[in-house]
Amino acid sequence: MTRWRRRLLPAALLATGAAVVWWSMVEGRAEQRTNTRVNLGAAPLVGRDEIDGWVWRFGWGLVGAGVLAAALAISCRLGWWWRARQRWVLLATGVGAALFAALLALTDGADGLRYGAEHPTEYWANLSTAPPAGEFVRTFVEQLDRYSVHVRGHPPGFVLVLKFLEAVGLHGVWPVVGLSLLATGATAVAVLLTVRAVAGDEWMRRAAPLLIVAPYAVWMVTSGDAVFAAVGALGVALVAEGANRDGTRAAWFGIAAGLLLGCLLFLTYLGAMLLVIPAVLLLAALVRRERGAWLVVMAGVAAGLAVVAAFWIAGFWWLDGVDATREQYHAGSAGFRRWSYFAIGNLGAALFALGPVTVLGMGTLRSRRMWLLVGGATVALTASHLSTYTKGEVERIWLIFYPWLALAGAALVSRRRRWSGAGAVAVQATCAIVLQAALVSKW
Repeated sequence: MTRWRRRLLPAALLATGAAVVWWSMVEGRAEQRTNTRVNLGAAPLVGRDEIDGWVWRFGWGLVGAGVLAAALAISCRLGWWWRARQRWVLLATGVGAALFAALLALTDGADGLRYGAEHPTEYWANLSTAPPAGEFVRTFVEQLDRYSVHVRGHPPGFVLVLKFLEAVGLHGVWPVVGLSLLATGATAVAVLLTVRAVAGDEWMRRAAPLLIVAPYAVWMVTSGDAVFAAVGALGVALVAEGANRDGTRAAWFGIAAGLLLGCLLFLTYLGAMLLVIPAVLLLAALVRRERGAWLVVMAGVAAGLAVVAAFWIAGFWWLDGVDATREQYHAGSAGFRRWSYFAIGNLGAALFALGPVTVLGMGTLRSRRMWLLVGGATVALTASHLSTYTKGEVERIWLIFYPWLALAGAALVSRRRRWSGAGAVAVQATCAIVLQAALVSKW
């Protein structure tokens, strides 16, 4: 009976996921016809054309992405991921994730890389009008109306990052694109380091190729949310590594993790939800009485509070920002986007980003330690969803959660079942390439 349940659960999850995607597409098209202000265009995803964002096209970037995906599938079949040294696995994953995402974006040429960064609604467009950094932070809440929609929906942190790039001579939109590329690779590496610390070397190797070709790569290098994902992932990795250390080293890991996760709160308000993952890891470490857990907790909390205090002294109180953004949200898209659709539509968009292998993995994964990561991310995403403050655009907004959920697919990859691993990589890559070929995304 147990064997049948193990076979039926993945199939049931996949069928349910397919039904959710189908419903969200059909109902989304109907919603767009009756309410043009909903601005989806490629329901449940957001298209660049707000009426019809599905436009099949060909670009040489798709060919490059296909070649890279084929090489990855062959490497899984030949067992390279299990023979290579850890450093090469990490390097290949980081470079591969950034390259695959960049090749997808290059389907539309250089514009595919630039568009999401230089669009008037994004962050970079505000640099010419935002006051100097100190005044910007101090007056951010009071002058929120003067900024673009994405700045109004986030804390002031990312604009400060872009101001820093300008200050050191990195002018224009290409440094922003480069930062997103770097963040895409760093996210994959940080997630793998966390897996190694929590579940061991074998699971790290199983997860690596899937983090390269996950369909959410379509939105990584074209969105500032890739940077948020990287900062969060690096913070979680430091928590996981620190819990395995003792003495001064654990404290330093905790301080570094606290600083990064504290900064994440001032990049995206969803950073508060992502804290579920390190909290779960630390709780499990405390239960197992791991040597560095308490030091990481104390040092991390102190460092995180120091970041919050620094912004408060500079004139920005995080809770005031949350309230101001909530007001902007209700005055804007929340007023004409029905929760009755997005309660399911958001999940449809998330399934597009995660791919079928992740869904199958959810029903197959048996490792309790891997479930600390996948389960923590599931709780975080669910909390964000049920808050009802994310109606649409979650293919981008939830990028900080997707890499952790994608780890579930590692259950289908193993040293002994090499064809299964190669097939999982091929399926995910095909989904990403077809999605890029069909969707002209806003990012």
